Amino acid sequence: MDNRRQREYEEAFRRLVGAAGARAFGLGRHALVILLKALGVNKGDNVGVCGFTCLSVIEAVKVCGAIPVYLDVDEHFCIEPKEILRQEVGSLKVVILQHTFGIPGRLEELLSACSKIGAVIVEDCAHSLGCSWDSQPLGSFGKGAIYSSEWGKPYTTGQGGMLTVNSKELLDEVDRQIDNLASPAIVKSELILECQRQVYSFLNRLKLEKHLRYIIGQLRKVGIIKEAFEFENNFYLYQGYVRLLGKMTARAGLKQIENLPRLQELRRQNTELIEEHFSKAGLAHWPKPAKADVTMLRYPILVNQKSEILNQARKRKLDIAGWYISPVHPLQEDDLLKVDYRRGSCLRAEKMISQLVHLPTGPGLNMHHLEEMVKIVSQN
Repeated sequence: MDNRRQREYEEAFRRLVGAAGARAFGLGRHALVILLKALGVNKGDNVGVCGFTCLSVIEAVKVCGAIPVYLDVDEHFCIEPKEILRQEVGSLKVVILQHTFGIPGRLEELLSACSKIGAVIVEDCAHSLGCSWDSQPLGSFGKGAIYSSEWGKPYTTGQGGMLTVNSKELLDEVDRQIDNLASPAIVKSELILECQRQVYSFLNRLKLEKHLRYIIGQLRKVGIIKEAFEFENNFYLYQGYVRLLGKMTARAGLKQIENLPRLQELRRQNTELIEEHFSKAGLAHWPKPAKADVTMLRYPILVNQKSEILNQARKRKLDIAGWYISPVHPLQEDDLLKVDYRRGSCLRAEKMISQLVHLPTGPGLNMHHLEEMVKIVSQN
């Protein structure tokens, strides 16, 4: 199989984040499975996860045969360091540090806590590509990191995941796991994904970004776009579960890396605009640690009438979103039990989720929409 384009993309990404190595996959959860297996995660091992996460992360943990241990959040929606220190020494094989919305939480405390209990660190950088702590890129503080380029991420190829590692030795083990477990991309799936990217690009050129969510929703209904969080309660690692990235998606990724500085600058400018409007409306800015250099993926705010705000936004076709809807998005009720989460396990996360909405920081934001969105959240 000709994988030159994939290798070119991986090398460009490696240089972008300053890692020792990078490997590309069809989905972010595939990258996480390979990284966890390379770190020796097996049946019965405990893996610490943020109590504000998505099914993709938990699926990867459980596919490895491991048990997710949910850790409650701090004011940034990242893991509260004290939650790690409550665990017995040696009880967690790995802790996945999620940098929510691009914010690394109380990173120095988290690193210290993981060291004290002997847990290996994996960073979840799905929201935080291009962010740093004290001038050091996120993704470089643990053994390795995972990234996503699915819809709504710092840059998008529609679907796609990347792992990075911070040592040559771990990269060698990653490649051994890939040889054992991974299969090539499916050509039909690649062609469908390429069509989706073309539609996305066309709408962007026509400045019709606000219609993207509606169109993507309709395509999901008829099965043209597969839902990223389809729940299947099997969780076993079969041949073909892990897919490598296809060459068309790798080519799209290379273009997105070239475009990333522009996207990051736009998100930073839009974040400043949001905070200016929040200040005028008497709304609080989302807390960011002093040492964190953050490009916000979305701009969060806690409100008292979440459902009402989301209903108003839908009626006006405004991009105020409400994910996550549970500590393991998008699961609810009995499905949470199937991934070992019990209501009340992460009380602060559950409370904050009931109040969380967030605004876009990317290309779809304009001044008129921003004024409308700020008005809606400030009235509730």
